Amino acid sequence: MRQWFAALMLLSAGSVSAEENVMLVLDASGSMWGQIDGKAKIEIAREAVDQLAVNWKSENRLGLVAYGHRRKGDCTDIETLFAPQPLDPAALRAQVRALNPKGMTPLSAAVIQAAEVLKSSEQKATVILISDGEETCNLDPCTVGKELEKNGVDFTAHVIGFDVSNPAHQAQLRCLAENTGGQYFNARDAKGLSGSLSAAVAVSTEARLPAATASISAPDKAPIVTSIRVSFEGPGDEGDFIAIYPGDTADASELNYAWIKDAAPDGSVELAMPAEQGRYELRYVSPLREPKVLARRAIDVTPSAVSISGPAQAVAASTIEIQASGPVSGSHWIGFAPAGSGNGAYLQYERPQAGESRYSLRTPAQPGDYELRYVLNESESVAARQTVRILPAEATIEAPAQVKAGETVTIRARGPVAQGNWIGFAPAGSEPGAYLGYDDIRGEDDSYEIRAPEQPGDYELRFMAYTNDTVLAAMPIKVVP
Repeated sequence: MRQWFAALMLLSAGSVSAEENVMLVLDASGSMWGQIDGKAKIEIAREAVDQLAVNWKSENRLGLVAYGHRRKGDCTDIETLFAPQPLDPAALRAQVRALNPKGMTPLSAAVIQAAEVLKSSEQKATVILISDGEETCNLDPCTVGKELEKNGVDFTAHVIGFDVSNPAHQAQLRCLAENTGGQYFNARDAKGLSGSLSAAVAVSTEARLPAATASISAPDKAPIVTSIRVSFEGPGDEGDFIAIYPGDTADASELNYAWIKDAAPDGSVELAMPAEQGRYELRYVSPLREPKVLARRAIDVTPSAVSISGPAQAVAASTIEIQASGPVSGSHWIGFAPAGSGNGAYLQYERPQAGESRYSLRTPAQPGDYELRYVLNESESVAARQTVRILPAEATIEAPAQVKAGETVTIRARGPVAQGNWIGFAPAGSEPGAYLGYDDIRGEDDSYEIRAPEQPGDYELRFMAYTNDTVLAAMPIKVVP
């Protein structure tokens, strides 16, 4: 998970060199309502800040800036909630818990504002930015970082990308950090975010240890997304880890890692392989020492058998049966994506299950060209794919032209069957997702009993796709007293 774990344990090591002013810049844009493992990202952030407050060292001062929490669509929605000061844990928790994600992501302007507040103290200072996405307010984070550095503002920005899977967005955030002499941390989940916050504080305040040696041993090769045992010898400092890196880049970020402190009694750790085949490098890393990399070993990650197959064409908003085989994990998925889209694009999907090779999938609601994909590690690699053409759906509705308010109406409807497709009443001229009385579309019967609206007026009967934004068929119907 990038470099966050490279400094995670520094909080307990070394000595504080001087009082440090730290400004936490927190993303409270609307996307923070997105979920990870069933929990909203803003709630995960609140819990991470709670933990930060518990571990905070009294000699350091903390300030708080938030953005996107007051107004939708407003790039000036940035607020300094308090300047760096001795930490009041209860006050920090209250401020963060009061944030209600709503708006845009003016992350660059928020960092500038935090830097200006810190500059007034005339002391070395640190900004810690947490963002779950890209800049959306017309400033370039790379340029902002360069300008702050060029203008002599004595601060460092450490940037935490929270649930940022798009490589281009990661690069944007990393550039901001590196242009100010800071680090980029990639936090995928709650544990990663909490560790990243601890690391971002620790990396700028803790003393380093002298050089040391280490060794690692592992297989010469391993299949993609499998786990191997890696044996090691080394100093075993707090925060030491074994990680796998791209083999062609000296300063690349780690892909997967394992803590030395979690090693088995035989002196080995379990490490997951990447989803792309190729030459990689295993490294023993000790973040408290200089140099940090104490040992290296090459490893070849080899292909694994992965397949997916289904019909060459299918009707929109229907259900098809497909066959798929390959690695099984809660981070892999089997499903539809628009043809030619990036690895992270997805529509309907299922998680692969051990012992299963047949899956039912809902087809996209819109006609066009799509792909069936077997994707590893959410978006890291498309291991198998097949093109599928989605044809327009044909649906019909038969019902009286006029019914009495509140009476039960017999309706006949025919069309594609998929979980979530429905037939029902909606006000005439209303948005596609509007509805009153309705029933789910069933494959075994085309007759439905639905109660008419209580208010007389002009309505429509609609056959709707499960996406709730696509009307497959409609007919006008008048409701009379």
